[in-house]
Amino acid sequence: MDFASPLLELVKGLWGLASKPLGYIYNPKDNVCTLDKANENLKASSEDVKAKVEREEGGGGAQRTNQVENWLGEVQEFEGRVDQVLQEAREHDRIKCLSRCLPRNCWSSYKLGKRVDQLLNEVRELQHKKGEISDFTSSLPPPRQVLKMPLDKTVGLDSSLNTVWKWLVDKKEARVIGLYGAGGVGKTTLMRRINEKLSHANHGFEVVIWVVVSKHVNEDSIRDTIRKKLNIKDENWEGQSRDERALHLGGIPHSSLENESKIVFTTREKQVCHLMGANEIFEVRCLTPEEALALFENNIGKSCIHSHLEIQELANNIVRECQGLPLALITVERAMAGRENPNEWKHALTTLRNNPCKLSCMVEEVYHILQFSYNSLNDSTIKLCFIYCCLFPEDYPIRVNNLIELWIGEGLLRDTNDVYSMRYKGEYVLRTLEMACLLESGHDDYDDYEGRHVKMHDVIRDMATWIARDRGQKENKLLVIVNQEDMSTEMISKWREAKKVSLWGQWIQNIDQTPPMCSQLKTLFVRETNVTLVPKGFFNSMTARLTVLDLSNNRKIKSFPEGICNLINLRYLNLSDTRISAVPKKIRKLTHLRWLLLDCIFGDLLIPRGAIASLPLNVLSMWGPYQDFNEEVVEELGHMQGLIDLSIKVCQSSSTLKIFQSFQRCIRRVNIKNCEGLTHIPISHSLKGSGNFSHLDVLNLVDCRMLVKMEINQGIGQAPNCYCFPSLVEVHVSCCGFLDLSWLVHAPKLQRLRVDHCDSMEKIIGDGTAREELAASRLFSRLKSLKIFNLPKLRSICDHALLFPQGVEFLIRSCPGLRKLPLDSNGARRSFWISGDTGWWEKFEWDPAVRVTFDLRCAGPVEEMTYGEAERIIEGGPIYFIRMEFLPREPSE
Repeated sequence: MDFASPLLELVKGLWGLASKPLGYIYNPKDNVCTLDKANENLKASSEDVKAKVEREEGGGGAQRTNQVENWLGEVQEFEGRVDQVLQEAREHDRIKCLSRCLPRNCWSSYKLGKRVDQLLNEVRELQHKKGEISDFTSSLPPPRQVLKMPLDKTVGLDSSLNTVWKWLVDKKEARVIGLYGAGGVGKTTLMRRINEKLSHANHGFEVVIWVVVSKHVNEDSIRDTIRKKLNIKDENWEGQSRDERALHLGGIPHSSLENESKIVFTTREKQVCHLMGANEIFEVRCLTPEEALALFENNIGKSCIHSHLEIQELANNIVRECQGLPLALITVERAMAGRENPNEWKHALTTLRNNPCKLSCMVEEVYHILQFSYNSLNDSTIKLCFIYCCLFPEDYPIRVNNLIELWIGEGLLRDTNDVYSMRYKGEYVLRTLEMACLLESGHDDYDDYEGRHVKMHDVIRDMATWIARDRGQKENKLLVIVNQEDMSTEMISKWREAKKVSLWGQWIQNIDQTPPMCSQLKTLFVRETNVTLVPKGFFNSMTARLTVLDLSNNRKIKSFPEGICNLINLRYLNLSDTRISAVPKKIRKLTHLRWLLLDCIFGDLLIPRGAIASLPLNVLSMWGPYQDFNEEVVEELGHMQGLIDLSIKVCQSSSTLKIFQSFQRCIRRVNIKNCEGLTHIPISHSLKGSGNFSHLDVLNLVDCRMLVKMEINQGIGQAPNCYCFPSLVEVHVSCCGFLDLSWLVHAPKLQRLRVDHCDSMEKIIGDGTAREELAASRLFSRLKSLKIFNLPKLRSICDHALLFPQGVEFLIRSCPGLRKLPLDSNGARRSFWISGDTGWWEKFEWDPAVRVTFDLRCAGPVEEMTYGEAERIIEGGPIYFIRMEFLPREPSE
């Protein structure tokens, strides 16, 4: 037994190993039948799945899942293999041998049986996979679709289109793109070009939705437009709340890039772009003169324009009148289509120049569209300030400071004595008009302080004039005169109906007519003319209501027009940039005068004792390089209780001391010049700020060679957050005895500093100022330019590193001892400019690997290179003056 048991177990084991292969040989028919039946069942399951998937796909909005697609593919491939095996089994069954018990070929039977067994295992696995499929279909994204719109040939949009297209397609971070610009400038046309390109290009967006949002926003209508574009059916939409519908539509998450949807929108106001959270903002501007002419010719047809040589010239002039505004060009083109008589073109040009509202097409097509921007201002003050700008001639760069002062003088910015608050409000109004694209901003490089200006597009100006004239109903309500022929008796007679009259420009040579009774006239400009004399009695008809009189920039007027002294309601008087030699005592009669501007008077200006002391002035400006005011005038200023805004030049030590001791509350600009014997300026600085020069923004110290110290009591080192000069933005120090200008730590908002011809100056900021105090004072943190000339002993701007703002410019000439700038690695992370002469550059020390742009000042194009390469060019000379921009270093450097 002990021997038999192990043998029995061995036999059982061998039989177990052999039974399956033997089954392949002896039981093939049973296995084949089982496979055939299992395959039929699998086919039935596959047909059921196909029917279900096709039914859901046929309804739209759904597609089969990848899991189902793979399973059906596996079933199809499996069925092909099963059909082949079943065919082989039927052939094999017809051939029998060995008494019809054993197959004729045992090896082939074995292989066939094994394949059948494997297929049985696969069919069971496929049925198991089907049971694991949870969803046969998934929701189908909306089909790629773009609403095609009719689009005529466009001109001048290629550059704008390329910029926006790159943001839209290539820049993932640009989730919301805002396009802004004036009415009629071509924003919608640009959007149509984008829409057209989306309909052709392989851009990756599945659906493009165009929604027009009217002034009165209807959110339900917008949502309904979007859901229809997304193929959301009515039954899935009706009955849902507003919140549920919004949730159903989804949105554009700003904090993540998972949702690849984007928004591009247009608006007339830049502020809307910020409110919408736009990542990229683009201003759509008017066409260039060449583009404007091309658009005009494209629409009206070259055959019409070239039908007559005179028409060609007239067409060019008409295009110039439209100032590149596509809406105006298209509107005028429609009015002139088919007109081949030069006289008709002459009439159109004359009307456009003199009275564009007489062209019915301009009112109906252009003004009503542009007026939408005006109506959208939603503030009567801002509207009045906008309309006021049409008092200035076409294309005129309106100085920002001058415009805001006129607004205040007119009483448009609230009737209050707080001039500074009104200036701030004026800046707000101006920015609002710029952001609404009703004004265009600009800047003159040659004038840092007064260089800011705005312009009004000619067509927008015409619209503003139309509104000012009660939409064309009262043509004489506002008159702007720029030609001498408009000073005829017939034209002057129109003044009786006027509320505002503006005489402007060099073509006006003389005033030889006395206006009729101007009982409604409130504002009169006579500016920048060649008039030498205002005739006696000229102002007699204006005494009733005239409140603003601007006679500035008339450089041939030498005497004060005494008729002004009878304008008892006058609030604003500007006589700047004239040659008047004296102010009459009778000016005391102007008991309502709040503004008196006497800037840049050519030659000495005599102000008699008692002439201005009793005036209720809020603003007195006697600023400029020529006039010097004696101690008596300064003494009188001290008695003017309402004075809160003073600009003055003084040339006596005693007057200087009085200005700094007694006028802290009202001084805005002061020029101290040629004060012999002035050694120091004592300033009593209150830690509570009550005695600060809170409004001083310009300080000039010139030709005071004995002046060595600005003595600020209780200031430096004790109250780093309480500044003596909190509003000071511009300082000029020339030909003075200062060793340094450390008192500038009290000027945290300083933007422009010029120091020249100070022979004793060794440092701009001296050794007595600690690093901590510099950091607390934020010295030079807002500086835009530092100009230092002819400082022979200067060795350092500051021994401690300072944090300058982006793009600051250093202009350095004849400072041979200055070799370094107060910049550390943090400051070098920002770009900055340096301009200097060759001798200085040869000694300047800087990292040679830093990249710069190298400008040889008209000697060639601006090139980018390393500073080391630039040094070698300088050494190769001869180069006399060089300007370089030092580019920011990468964080890894």
